[in-house]
Amino acid sequence: MIASASSIDRIHLIGVVFSVLILLTVFLMVRARVMKEKYGLVWFFIGGFILVMSLERELMDTFAGLIGVEYAPSAFFAMLIACAYLLLLNMSVSISHLKSQNKALAQELGLTRLRVEELEQRISRLER
Repeated sequence: MIASASSIDRIHLIGVVFSVLILLTVFLMVRARVMKEKYGLVWFFIGGFILVMSLERELMDTFAGLIGVEYAPSAFFAMLIACAYLLLLNMSVSISHLKSQNKALAQELGLTRLRVEELEQRISRLER
């Protein structure tokens, strides 16, 4: 399937606009401390990747040829989907880590409350 030059130009333009929006949004979010730098780097990498692939048609065509796809933008979108899966994996690992931390903190808080209650009972007995 051969696409017309104008549709390919539109696809590249959409990729450039999308990547610039990602880069700008992530920059502003990291700057405002809404997003941690650790996650911002991942998004900067993805935004930069989209920008490079949108600007370098030959690179996209070469990659599409390597994976056996005739229509290069399809390979590009497949790579974006792969990036989305990597982001989901990264977020799943972070969520799992935070869940473990929350469980440990909740247990520690419960033990601390128990100790405080025991100390309060001892103090109240001593005051009587």
